[in-house]
Amino acid sequence: MEDSNYPYLPGISTTNSSMMLPFGEFAEDLENNLGRANGNCYQRRPGIPNVHDGQIMVRLKKKRFIVIDYSIVPSPGDLAYAAVTPYVKTPPGAGIQKCTTVNCPKIGVPVCLFDSDPDEPISLYLRSGLCFTCQRHLNEKRRTQRKRKGETMDDEVQKRFRLNDQILDLDPDAIIINGQPDGTKHHGPGYEYPDILLDLQKIAQDCNHGIGHLSSAISTYVIPPLQNSPEHVEIEEVYHKAFQSFTKGLFLLSQWKSSFDTVIALKSSGEVMEGTSIADVVASAAAVAAAQAYDGTSGGEHLSMGLGATEDAKPVGPVHSDSVEHEVPMVDEHITSVSV
Repeated sequence: MEDSNYPYLPGISTTNSSMMLPFGEFAEDLENNLGRANGNCYQRRPGIPNVHDGQIMVRLKKKRFIVIDYSIVPSPGDLAYAAVTPYVKTPPGAGIQKCTTVNCPKIGVPVCLFDSDPDEPISLYLRSGLCFTCQRHLNEKRRTQRKRKGETMDDEVQKRFRLNDQILDLDPDAIIINGQPDGTKHHGPGYEYPDILLDLQKIAQDCNHGIGHLSSAISTYVIPPLQNSPEHVEIEEVYHKAFQSFTKGLFLLSQWKSSFDTVIALKSSGEVMEGTSIADVVASAAAVAAAQAYDGTSGGEHLSMGLGATEDAKPVGPVHSDSVEHEVPMVDEHITSVSV
């Protein structure tokens, strides 16, 4: 028997309290009906459909258990009794406040008739605002999500993709910018890092505006709107516009770096005379690249995971996949990868 660990509730002169529950009243249920595993529960008093969930014993962690009752509306005597009895708790709204789940009419805040370890933090059943049934459903949903996450964690450490007969190991949360986003262009003669920087400043403003718009779109909702509702569709559109702005910015930033590095490399090698224009420097670099391609030294099979330029590739956005290996359609010979 577990009753040796728990004394009878102290005798206090509040005889009009309905919350005076001697340990012996539920000792048999504790021993024979509740069970010892965390999460076990036993219905001591039946509830009333669509009104309340009755009286329930719940096993918590470290052998702790509580007895909660959704049917009791604390009287002044109950409140006085709870104020001097550590095992008893009457949270605000007990017996009166409705469940916070939409369209649930039942009582969402119970009284606690007994807590075997009152020094521990107050149980979620007393502070969540959910009726017992809704709280259990939420607990089960979270438990299932944690289990699925644990089962897939090993598989999601890395994803393997095939590109031009080469295998790439990418993080599962990697974002691939697959080519040139609409509204941007590659660096080249007449469009080099000084010009790209001006466009980046404009895109930075667009990004800031997009995040502000997204913040405004969701600020009016206490809880997220229903999926596929007009409000949800509007927020999705705002998100995608903001994502496109950031994607353009990342792509142009890679172009700026490629242009800048090209100029620095050629000047450092001494192949370009001091005072040569940026356009001439880039033209020289293009001629070298073309000669290498003709010789077969850097054909379409080349792969770079750095910040490189691309040609003629279209899709932009995150890549999600559950399989081990995928074909990623790419026309260009460079790929910009950003791990977030």
